[in-house]
Amino acid sequence: MPDEPKISLELTMRALLLISLKGLDVDAQVETLLRAGFSNVDVADLTGMTANAVGLRKLKLKKKGTK
Repeated sequence: MPDEPKISLELTMRALLLISLKGLDVDAQVETLLRAGFSNVDVADLTGMTANAVGLRKLKLKKKGTK
């Protein structure tokens, strides 16, 4: 069975992450992904948002954290 497709670890981790985020609202998804170290572009890709929208939510989270 040398022709079996192999699923990369990165793809597996992304799939598990998406499954775990499914029940969260968008703000919680963005916050979780950013805290996990994902870039704005990666977060946008995973959530279906634009990178600019993620950046705005990131700023909102920073302001919320300083209060």
